[in-house]
Amino acid sequence: MDLAWMLPAIVVVPLLSAAIVGYFRNTWSKSLVSWVACGSVAISFALTVAVAAQYWGGGAVAPIRSALTSWGSLLDLGLVADGLSLWWALVVTGAGLLIHIYSTAYMREDESYGRFMAKMNFFIFAMTLLVLSDNFVGLAMGWGCVGLASYMLIGFYFTRPGAQNAAIKAFVMNIIGEAGLFAGIAFIYANFGSFKFDDVFGAIAQGPVSASALNLIGLLLLIGAAAKSAQLPLHTWLPYAMEGPTPVSALIHAATMVTAGVYLVSRAYPIYEVATGAAMAVAWIGGLGALFGALVAAGQFDIKRVLAFSTLSQIGYMFLANGLGAYVAADFHFFTHAFFKACLFLAAGIVVHHYGGDQDIRHMGGLWYRDRFAGLTFGAAALALIGLPPFAGFFSKDEILLAAYSQGQWALFAIAMVAAGLTAFYNVRLFSLVFLGDAYVPPAKPAGKKRSRAQAAAEEAAHAHGHSHGHDHATPAAMKWPVAILAVLSVVSGWLFFGHVQLTALEPAFPTLELHHESVNPVVAGLSVAVALAGGLISWYLYRPAGARRAVELDPLHKPGILYNMFYVDTLYDVAFVQPARATAEFVGDLFDPRGIDGVVNGLGALSRGLGGLLRRWQSGLVRSYVLTVFAGVLLVVAYYMFYV
Repeated sequence: MDLAWMLPAIVVVPLLSAAIVGYFRNTWSKSLVSWVACGSVAISFALTVAVAAQYWGGGAVAPIRSALTSWGSLLDLGLVADGLSLWWALVVTGAGLLIHIYSTAYMREDESYGRFMAKMNFFIFAMTLLVLSDNFVGLAMGWGCVGLASYMLIGFYFTRPGAQNAAIKAFVMNIIGEAGLFAGIAFIYANFGSFKFDDVFGAIAQGPVSASALNLIGLLLLIGAAAKSAQLPLHTWLPYAMEGPTPVSALIHAATMVTAGVYLVSRAYPIYEVATGAAMAVAWIGGLGALFGALVAAGQFDIKRVLAFSTLSQIGYMFLANGLGAYVAADFHFFTHAFFKACLFLAAGIVVHHYGGDQDIRHMGGLWYRDRFAGLTFGAAALALIGLPPFAGFFSKDEILLAAYSQGQWALFAIAMVAAGLTAFYNVRLFSLVFLGDAYVPPAKPAGKKRSRAQAAAEEAAHAHGHSHGHDHATPAAMKWPVAILAVLSVVSGWLFFGHVQLTALEPAFPTLELHHESVNPVVAGLSVAVALAGGLISWYLYRPAGARRAVELDPLHKPGILYNMFYVDTLYDVAFVQPARATAEFVGDLFDPRGIDGVVNGLGALSRGLGGLLRRWQSGLVRSYVLTVFAGVLLVVAYYMFYV
């Protein structure tokens, strides 16, 4: 049975829903909006499952293709369902459906509910277009639409200055990345005369192809991947993106969009197989990102920012795997990470729901005794993130560590191990401060010491939060069920898809690589578990209920400092780029534009007026003046011919 027609439907149905919901958002009831918005994603997911069943059920003989246009090599666009694109499309539509269902309860009371659901549908369209395209042009179109969707959803609360600034920051950083991506795609066409994956990768396989050209292309693609996936040094937009609603954080900044860079490198693996220099750049950016994100997460107070930097760290692991050629490990970790990180964000939404919108973990505590469901699901996802067996993260992260270990990349292996220990550290800290003990209340200032109004207000707010725990909110079933399903997947998705099943699914996407059925390496697995346990125990010693308050008060790691301020990278960018740009704009706006550009224009106008005034004097209406003018003109002409001609 030919299911090629389903591929365009997977992409188009959410787009149609976005348009319909957006148009009728103010006239339809919220229930109808919910059914249409969620139903469109459910249809896309069902179609993806049907295509995947035929592809993998038929032995994965050949990819399933659907042509969209055939207007020459420039616009020969189509969709493809192979092991890699289906692996990603299942997560995009499956996790997207769960998050849509969660949103129906979480965003229900928002007056712009219809607008929110329309934008969420548009994101699903953009992401499915990105992963199902069979060419670089379609991928770039999806890439740009994903950036637009991210901008709209981060800035959903557009009346808040913080949301406006966060959306602009994300958009600008992604535009920088897109400049690199588009330049890389242009070089691909210049070298291969086609945008089709099959044509480009086939030409590379036949060889010989200039390694320097492929290294340049690989580095340009890496710029786009790093910006979209919030990797160093283009990561600064990610923590501010938490200004968007919690479902946005789960969908865009945990499960799908920020991993698009991982997909790009995996899809372009034939380029990186030859461009070894670019591949090592991918590996080192990933390794340093894994360490950086874990360090900064350990010093944050905002529950969503902790999870945001955790995302940066985990995507760093995926980049590390891709750079080392362990593409299956990278895509396997994407798969498990989508479930446990989405679960953490959605469970964090339940936590924030309990605290009336407050996201500061210093104002939390003891929630385990009032909402066991949130504690269990958050804890299961956190253990998967830490990478302890038998939770999902253990199996996927272990393969990444094994890739570095087996290739003798000892520096990257050590960095990844340290990041694993820090991952356990900040997760235990987070769980203890949120779910155990009592709420943290800042100590009162010593008597006789004057406090500013801001300090007094902050302390009063903290005390109010510390004493408001009895006013918990009931969690709707539409929020609980998606979190429960994601929590189960956080446990079972690792061992269900580990080894044979995972390789059977992804092997056809990497036909030129020699893949092995990886088993758990006792040395690597034992060391990673030991490091994780050590990091968790240190954190437990500091943040256990008996000592958590003292740890928060006294530990220098958790005062606003180098970790809280994200190693001052934002400050550096502000000094190096933002302030000079603003100074230039002010110079142009206040001095150069009014006195230079406007001065020239105004000067020409004044000159014209002056010349007009002189000419106007000749137009006196007196005949004798005109005769004199003619006579003077004749004399000048005669003099010219006498003396010069």
